[in-house]
Amino acid sequence: MNTPPLHRVFVMALIALVSLAPLHAADPSTSNTPATQLKESMLLPGVSVSQGISEITGVAISPLTGVSVVGAWTYYKTEPHLRHRLPWYCHPGVWGTGLALLAVCFLKDFLGAAAPPLVKKPLDFAELFENKLSALVASAGFVPLVALAMAHFNQAQPQAVSGLADSGLAVIPLASWVDLTVHTPWITIPVSLVAFAVVWLSAHAINVLIALSPFGIVDAGLKLIKLGLMALVAGATFIHPYAGAAVSLLLIFIGFLVAGWSFRLTWFGTLMGSDFLLGRRAEPADLKVGVRGFLARRTQGVPGRTAGRLKHDTSGSLVFSYHPWLLLPERQIPLLAESPSVICKGLLHPSLAHREDSASASTRSALILLPRYRGLEDMIARHFGCQEVMDGALIRGFKAMRQWLVDMLSSGRKLVEMHPG
Repeated sequence: MNTPPLHRVFVMALIALVSLAPLHAADPSTSNTPATQLKESMLLPGVSVSQGISEITGVAISPLTGVSVVGAWTYYKTEPHLRHRLPWYCHPGVWGTGLALLAVCFLKDFLGAAAPPLVKKPLDFAELFENKLSALVASAGFVPLVALAMAHFNQAQPQAVSGLADSGLAVIPLASWVDLTVHTPWITIPVSLVAFAVVWLSAHAINVLIALSPFGIVDAGLKLIKLGLMALVAGATFIHPYAGAAVSLLLIFIGFLVAGWSFRLTWFGTLMGSDFLLGRRAEPADLKVGVRGFLARRTQGVPGRTAGRLKHDTSGSLVFSYHPWLLLPERQIPLLAESPSVICKGLLHPSLAHREDSASASTRSALILLPRYRGLEDMIARHFGCQEVMDGALIRGFKAMRQWLVDMLSSGRKLVEMHPG
């Protein structure tokens, strides 16, 4: 599967999303007069709210792409003499820089498709941190503006209401509830930020999986999933703003359900990526306070990918210490009760595993250590009383492949020596 076309469709889908409202406004069959537009915004206040929900959800899936495309589209559809009144993200210097960064990411995927994983993965981790930075900027300077725009756009003006009353139309009962919620910035802004956060966490978890995956076909599949989410929001919004809002609310609800998993995976990718990009190396003295890592699987009710530290407690027993959500009080669980244990060397990071029994060669991973501990596997094994240090599955596979090639070449040389003619 070729990944670059996915990015083109991805950008086109976002353009379709943000351009939905202008297209409907320009359609003579739906909005011939300002009165028609006024009816839609006053009698159906959820229309523009729905568009705002879809816009926030779409931008949360890819903040850099969303903010850049929204800014560029808004800039070009605004009259030249009014452009100086546009928000900051509509400035050509802002969305131009964003589109330039997107072009760099496009080239990375295009040229990196033929590059080995060890060459492309540092760039994937760099893109991971770019996604975090762009999400921070969007949450601080984009989402609040959209929330305020929704509130002001749907707020009924007194003269508009009186004009509609003359036509025999009455404001629907939902308007009073909208006045209390949508028209109150101190409610709409926090709610919008929470919705943006849960959707971004879920989408960012896909970016983490892409950065950690050693296989190009898996990267392409994960990018296709992310593209599908954006296309789903854009397509539903194009059909009708309410349909787009329904899809967006469904994604927000799913984001709430997987928020814990997404947060743990995001923190996992952050620490792994920072160690990998910055080349951090732990010192032997650091082992005295324990080693940092993540649970490889659910252990005693604690979810997998929970960040913590393997260390000795006050009684000398080995425990895994962690803080739920990184901020709550410390908790400890015994981790090495299933002995014997081994330390496995990995391509990117070491890990701690348990054998099924002393005579079994199969292991089951229990703790994923940070990349900073590479080269200290023997010291870690001695410090925590592990049975042995062994190669991980990938390293064993590479060594077996290398040995097979050596054997094949050696056999070929022997055949040539035996039959020189």
